[in-house]
Amino acid sequence: MPRSRTRYAWLAAAALLSATLGGSQGSLAAGSAPAARLVVVGTADLKGKTSPCGCHVPKGGFARMAAFLDSTRASGATVLVLDAGGSFPEVDGRTDLADFMMQSLGRLVHADAVGVAPRDLRYGVAFLRALARRHGVPVTCANLVERGTTTTVFPASLMIERDGVRVGVFALLGERFDLGPARDSLTVLDPENSAVGAVASLKARGAQVIVMLTQLGRVGGEDVATAVAGIDAVVLGHDIPVLEQGRRVGGAIASYAGDQGQQLGIVTLTLDAHGRTSGGVAEIRTLGPDVREQPGAFKQVKAFEDAYNDRMRDEQRRSQALADADPDQDPVDHFVGGAVCARCHESEARQWLTTAHSLAWETLVREKKDATPECIPCHSVGYRQAGGFRDALQTPHLANVQCENCHGMGTLHRADGAPREPVGQLTCRGCHNAERDPEFDYAAKLPLMVHGNTSGESIRLIRERRAKGYGGGR
Repeated sequence: MPRSRTRYAWLAAAALLSATLGGSQGSLAAGSAPAARLVVVGTADLKGKTSPCGCHVPKGGFARMAAFLDSTRASGATVLVLDAGGSFPEVDGRTDLADFMMQSLGRLVHADAVGVAPRDLRYGVAFLRALARRHGVPVTCANLVERGTTTTVFPASLMIERDGVRVGVFALLGERFDLGPARDSLTVLDPENSAVGAVASLKARGAQVIVMLTQLGRVGGEDVATAVAGIDAVVLGHDIPVLEQGRRVGGAIASYAGDQGQQLGIVTLTLDAHGRTSGGVAEIRTLGPDVREQPGAFKQVKAFEDAYNDRMRDEQRRSQALADADPDQDPVDHFVGGAVCARCHESEARQWLTTAHSLAWETLVREKKDATPECIPCHSVGYRQAGGFRDALQTPHLANVQCENCHGMGTLHRADGAPREPVGQLTCRGCHNAERDPEFDYAAKLPLMVHGNTSGESIRLIRERRAKGYGGGR
């Protein structure tokens, strides 16, 4: 069946977004045959992640998303890019990062619709609305309403026309989440009832395909998809596991792409001659090193990250100046650094120098993330703890992953020399967790770090990754 040329157009369901984005960009000529397939590319819970983490074989990032989407669109596929919400960072005070996340969704990956997650409301609903307007991001949520009314804060649904197919999209937010500064003025309606209303409205407006975006978790999202007829595809958000193959839930095909944008959920719907769903499959595309980074997007992301790191460094200096003005803040118990430990544990200190842990701070310096708060804790000793790492100028002796990361604070060392707590898997999992290092294998990695191993194997692995241009301290 012939396909028309892919268009990057969407039709807003409310005047607010229509005015924001300049209205629709046109539609196909009457009588044009609909596309034979629709590719729904889904993400959720990006959590402020703009580029791959260097702690493992790097995955994700806007530059890779943009390159993958460019390639998919160029193949002639009819593509819809949908985000289930949750792009804002998980910490307060990072409005510049939240701004860049929305900018990237709008201008780098050209999202067709974006849902709302609890973290997106942490700076207030007016802030989220302003960013959506500024960056041309079509935000939707069917069950987030002004308290005491049924007036939705954002359009309850969106109608997107793409290659002769009218696709209806709506999003749902969970009922039990904190709504941030606007908690007293907003409320969340029952998701299932809201889904029934959204589907009915979209069908009445001529939707041929309906996609649901959720921030309900796996069970909640699956329950709504099972209970509500007429949904063709679901992009699940809020603590969703990564499943390599999607599954059919009720009448819908569900995508499980995890979070942080390390993977994309790809739902490919087969359409009949009337543009309605006749079948489909879902899979995961991991954005690993085999996916190139789009040069233009990479340049924008890198420029933001470098400037962000500089701002965080200035913030650290201001905080340190305040701390220095109050010497009583210095605790009696504190971290001492590996050089002090080496006075009695000389052979262990020499062995530590043969491990990748001794290069941990260098990794951040190379990546220009040595002032980025989200990265520092796992590359230093006791960051943000009393008597711990402050910055590379104030506490250089506490840079890198050292003795006290595993064995505890030096001033609390037992008199008999025995460790306070045994070092086990939980010790390592504090940093090598599912978010930062999902491929971490404790049984395989531990032998590389134990004090009896002086082979330098872990440093060799780091250098090999650097030679390839990625991962583990590039």
